[in-house]
Amino acid sequence: FVTLPIGNMTEDTTFLTMVLMLIGGAPASTAGGIKVTTFAVLVVTILAVMRGRMRTTILRRKIPQEVVFRSLAIISLATLLLIAVSWLLADFEPFGFLPVLFEAASALGTVGMSYGITPQLHDASRLVLVAAMFVGRLGPLTFVLLLAQKHQRDHLEYPSETVRVG
Repeated sequence: FVTLPIGNMTEDTTFLTMVLMLIGGAPASTAGGIKVTTFAVLVVTILAVMRGRMRTTILRRKIPQEVVFRSLAIISLATLLLIAVSWLLADFEPFGFLPVLFEAASALGTVGMSYGITPQLHDASRLVLVAAMFVGRLGPLTFVLLLAQKHQRDHLEYPSETVRVG
């Protein structure tokens, strides 16, 4: 059941759809993806860095550094998962990269949309998509819970070091 064949969309629209699938919905909802608030924290953190600020703020409220780090970790993990799933699918299948990337994004975002290539996928690719759907549903939540646990603070004070990035 498809109301709009995804394969008929332009590449721009397909890419935008993939981005929206990966962002997903609101926290505490049944939507998949990294969540809108996680993406918003990323955007305001990037803006803060571009302005030379050391704190992330939005609407005159400071976002705790722990939340910023957790958001960056979730987005980084989601990106790495998307790359890994896309790479595996591209390795198994003869389709172009855009359809494969779309299928991976849909599976990780637990969206249910398909580029239309799913019936032609090999069994190994289908297993990769099943695993991606499972990780997409439980992964971000599990990682957040693992990262949210209060760990005992180190009793050691380490010297700081400046590392050049970018």
